[in-house]
Amino acid sequence: DDYDDEEDIDLGDQDWRAFRAKLVMSDTPPTTSTDDDDDDDDNTKEDAAAATAAATGDLDGIGALFGETTTSSGDATDFQMTPLDPSQWAYDSGKVIEQGAVILGGVEQEYGFGLRQQYFHKAAILVLDHDEKQFTKGIILNRPTDLTLEDDINEGVKWRVWFGGDVQGLDAANPDIVCLHSLKNDQVMRASIPVMKDIQWTTFENAKRLVKVGAASPSDFWVFCGYAGWGPDQLMGELDRKSWYMVATDSQTLLQELARQSAGADPREAGLDTWNLLMGMIGKQETSDDYSGGFDDLMLKEWALKHLLSEEAGGGGEMVRRSSSSGLPGQQEQPLPVTDSIDEFLESVAASGLGEEVTEGTIVRASSADRSPFLLDDQELHKSLILVISDDENLSVGVILNRPAAKGIDIQIKDKNTGQTRTEVIALRYGGQYAIRGSEPLIWLHRSNSLKSAGVGAELGDGKNGIYKCSSGDVSASIEQGIARPEDFLVVSGVSVWTKGEGGIARGMQDEVRKGKFEVISQSKTSEVWRMLLMQDVLSKVNLIQNLALAGKAWSRGGGDVNGRDKQKAENTPMGGLGDNFDEEDDTLVFKSDVKVADLSDKALRSWVATFLL
Repeated sequence: DDYDDEEDIDLGDQDWRAFRAKLVMSDTPPTTSTDDDDDDDDNTKEDAAAATAAATGDLDGIGALFGETTTSSGDATDFQMTPLDPSQWAYDSGKVIEQGAVILGGVEQEYGFGLRQQYFHKAAILVLDHDEKQFTKGIILNRPTDLTLEDDINEGVKWRVWFGGDVQGLDAANPDIVCLHSLKNDQVMRASIPVMKDIQWTTFENAKRLVKVGAASPSDFWVFCGYAGWGPDQLMGELDRKSWYMVATDSQTLLQELARQSAGADPREAGLDTWNLLMGMIGKQETSDDYSGGFDDLMLKEWALKHLLSEEAGGGGEMVRRSSSSGLPGQQEQPLPVTDSIDEFLESVAASGLGEEVTEGTIVRASSADRSPFLLDDQELHKSLILVISDDENLSVGVILNRPAAKGIDIQIKDKNTGQTRTEVIALRYGGQYAIRGSEPLIWLHRSNSLKSAGVGAELGDGKNGIYKCSSGDVSASIEQGIARPEDFLVVSGVSVWTKGEGGIARGMQDEVRKGKFEVISQSKTSEVWRMLLMQDVLSKVNLIQNLALAGKAWSRGGGDVNGRDKQKAENTPMGGLGDNFDEEDDTLVFKSDVKVADLSDKALRSWVATFLL
């Protein structure tokens, strides 16, 4: 037989992935060296260190993970790996999806995670279960929080939480909680499911009971709320689109990173160091460097600030509590203050923003706060102008006015003098994500006094803003008769919707105003806002910046102080790069950067428009 002369392979208690990693390395052509003696010396050191690691084999406690580390002096990228010490390894496993593998967020795909699902950007996801025809389940390892879970079994005990994924996560009524550990005693292992060598997981209920009987302590576990999931063949399709990198690595590398995060990693860092480490280990350091500090990184940090850092620490995350009966409660609506008189009640309503009544025909503009409420989601609403076209007991329906798309509406106009037909193009505007069905799917608007005098269209609301809604037939006839020009009209496709809850007086768009997400534009400013809107044209790559600038000017004209915001921005602009006049506690800047959050919000809007409207 071909294998008669081969030695029998006995893996013993070794990680079979480590054995496979050696095969991967042996299949890679060796690098040339000018000094054979040095190579032999390096190999001797590596063999000795590997023998030591195999002899100790202790990964139970955090302290056992940190011995003297030896950095290889060779060019490890020739093997697609850069081990931190001889017992640590990682390599790009191509499209091999298996339990214990790590999925790294890709950065070379056409569309990244900057605008949506920022938590997946540069994520390191451990695969807990995989069946390509059924389901793949993983947890994100590098999203530590400073939030805690309360313990209903062990009095006074709190458990620090990691964001594990968007399915049944931190804000879910019934979260899926996975507790990773590296404990080896029989009682713990009987209550656990192995993932890879030295890493198992158990349920939160089991972890609490193990602490109760003294078989473990809370610090032995890493607690993950939520998970990432893929349906049949979904993950493989995303690998084909370069959305992810598949990585095989050893348990010590993962446990050491978890231990480092436990020791005090700032949630606002969003675990980027872990991703950078693994990218370097699989030979993609250059790619990691090329995509460092860009738009997606900044958006991820803002997501982390909002979701991973507690309110007590200046973030937007809420303390996570778990009771024996109701799981994780959702955020409760804050009632209006109780008052003793109608005058006091009216004052409280005015103070809460409810005094600015939103009705049909009202124009509102998105918040002027430096940290836009639409930075991470619904970026199209950043610096938007919304015309409310309907408001009833169930819904507020509005259209975005300042988002021209890369498409125009052709209007056939017959010249009354010559009889010839000409085509006029009017910029089509994106009004929202909900399409209108029926014979008139588009919304035509005007504020023309001549058209008003001619009875063209119907007033919206009480008519105080002077906005009329008409039909496409009205538009053609008006232009043919010479009482209007194409640029007198706005045409919008799609609407935006804000729902109303039961029994509340502040819902829909009214509630958005109360929360500070939108501001009501006074009637005195409507004319100037409308004038700026009419200057916008059909969107193109050539006029993208100009169209956005006009959209911004129209939005500014609806505010109180047109120039105040720009003046303040200029005064607060950092003088230099990272490290020069840099204050990591300045909440107008993205964490550990010199990028203003307000500027990032503008860039997010520009990215959204370029992605979805061009």
